[in-house]
Amino acid sequence: MNRFITTIRLFIISLTLLAGCHSAQYTEFINKKDTNQLETSLINDIQDGRIDMPFDQACLIASGVDTDKKMKSYLTKIDALISRINREAYVSNTTDPLTKAQFIFDWLQKNANEGTYNDCYDIRDTLNLRVGNCLSYAIRYTIVCRYFGIDIKNIFVPGHIYNMLLVEKQKHYFEHTHSDGIVKNADRDNSQKKIMSDLELIAEIFLYKARNANNEMKHEKSMKYCQHALTCNPYDNRPVILLLDNYIVKKRYEEAFRYLNDYISHHPDDKKTFKNTYTLLQRLCKKGDNRL
Repeated sequence: MNRFITTIRLFIISLTLLAGCHSAQYTEFINKKDTNQLETSLINDIQDGRIDMPFDQACLIASGVDTDKKMKSYLTKIDALISRINREAYVSNTTDPLTKAQFIFDWLQKNANEGTYNDCYDIRDTLNLRVGNCLSYAIRYTIVCRYFGIDIKNIFVPGHIYNMLLVEKQKHYFEHTHSDGIVKNADRDNSQKKIMSDLELIAEIFLYKARNANNEMKHEKSMKYCQHALTCNPYDNRPVILLLDNYIVKKRYEEAFRYLNDYISHHPDDKKTFKNTYTLLQRLCKKGDNRL
């Protein structure tokens, strides 16, 4: 039995590294009372597949802002940052969106990027400490650019996020985590490259939180954030993989098997992806009928 458990965990870990963005629409909600009313309002907001609240507020809530007082404080920080950029980067001196975007990018690189840390996804840290990773820096840049009327895009490749601006059918890229600001050719030309929606950006924040909670062995919390990530982005199976891992660590094999069985019934194209996981869970649960 222990050998099976070890094998399935190793398989899921390797699958997490390789999964990328596959279709995953089925979600299963954990019926736990949530005292974070702002987080609850965000999850309720996105049930229809879109964000109605302002993007900056949604990012702050996903990052962990849990009171109106804290929200007001962070929105004030954003306003102060925008005012300083407008004053010092001379953004209002031009109407050209590319020039504006470059002025903003150069100012942030020089004045507000103190360090890059892989696990620093939290937009609060980026606003407070001027540190971040590709996700939090890209989100901050998006918030500022939108204030100045710039239609900046967020580009996802497996393991990385950067920004893009399309001007007269010409693509211009912005890389926040490299000192030269240049997107690597491997990222720019990646076949899995795609433009992210706002909901997908929120999902990435929740997925980071789910991974951290899992690493800290806070499995119930990790499962909650997995569900939040799936609510934001039901077309990503990475939260599904992590959710199964949490179930298995808690030895809730029957629940893991039911979840995966239901998931596959809704996503038959993912049968091959989860075949080994399904078989191992089947053995752990002593299920005789192999439907795959």
